[in-house]
Amino acid sequence: MKKSFTLFFILLCSSWLFAADIDMQIHWGTKEAQLKSMSTAGKQKNYYKDDYSPENLRALSGDELFGALNTLMGNTCKLLESGYDYNALRSAYVNVDKDLNNSGNIIGYYDGQSMDGTWDQGNTYNREHTWPQSKGADKGTPMGYDMQSVRPANAAINSSRGSKAYGEGSQYYDPNEIAINNSLYAPEHLGSYRGDCARVILYDYIVYGKAGGYSNDFYLGNAQLLSKLGKNGIFESVGVLLKWHMQDPSSLTEMVRNDGAQAYQGNRNPFIDYPELAIQILKDQVTSYPVSVTGAEMWPAYSLTLNTGFIAYMGTKTSRPEEVTVTGADYEYDNVSGRLIITKVKGAVTISVASAQALEMTEDGQQALKTIHNGQIVILKNGKAYSILGAPVGDIR
Repeated sequence: MKKSFTLFFILLCSSWLFAADIDMQIHWGTKEAQLKSMSTAGKQKNYYKDDYSPENLRALSGDELFGALNTLMGNTCKLLESGYDYNALRSAYVNVDKDLNNSGNIIGYYDGQSMDGTWDQGNTYNREHTWPQSKGADKGTPMGYDMQSVRPANAAINSSRGSKAYGEGSQYYDPNEIAINNSLYAPEHLGSYRGDCARVILYDYIVYGKAGGYSNDFYLGNAQLLSKLGKNGIFESVGVLLKWHMQDPSSLTEMVRNDGAQAYQGNRNPFIDYPELAIQILKDQVTSYPVSVTGAEMWPAYSLTLNTGFIAYMGTKTSRPEEVTVTGADYEYDNVSGRLIITKVKGAVTISVASAQALEMTEDGQQALKTIHNGQIVILKNGKAYSILGAPVGDIR
């Protein structure tokens, strides 16, 4: 069975690498998405460094983490400089919201539609304020022409959103109710724009908001997360905001535009790069449960979860656990993609890995499977197990 899986895995990877069509809504935790934007890792490393390294940021929480990100993103944002305004967005989207399948096209917000990136006076697409202008993101202020927040959207879909707050219920605008208009977005990739919207709201709150004594030069007093618009929306319900964020992980679409937005205005959205930081900031406003992982890496590296759970990916770009066991919640695990879906959290969540597997190239040019056997890393080849130095260690059936 392991041999069959290995062959299938090799064929799957090989067929993908040479495929012409790219599902840009595929989650960033997959190998496929990471390989399609390999330069992103370098951009992240250069942006999150020194006091703002991922390790230092993960050690903070609450207002202190808010303050660190508020300073980092405020200091690197160029929107107070000349040359940036609402009109400048029109010609910049083609370099930010790039469709990797069609040069010159852009990907639309909410429905994933591929559209000609040439501005045509708003007939095809216009500029959608994730944080509505009527709620503080006036187009005459940086918040109203922030590339990270103001997205290109099909004109008709933008009109239907209006200034409604995002949320669940008839009085709210729910991106899940918008039909995806891109034939390359596969349903099994669980593509949704709920998470995209939540991460933009989190970004706006951090850059333009205030927590404790922390704020920056972009704070105008009108961008607050808790705006008392209702009880089920992601402006005022932290639980719904984090639920959307954690159940719809960052996508390739988001990472492509995060890179493009940084090139345009200097700052990144950290909740796309490191989604686990969101719950660390807001954990005191929700009921959360600890998450621990043994035997493998997990992305995002959640240490906390809500009762609604999350979606994450186990392993690395070259390694996926064959089996995963979870206690404290219901779960589903796909060992081909590495996708772990956690639901119905009842308490502390423990994730453990029975065996790890990775594709390795042996010296004679044949594919072999690296795994854990009797507590040590071994290379499987032709039903035999060898140490990483090549010494035989026994049969594995």
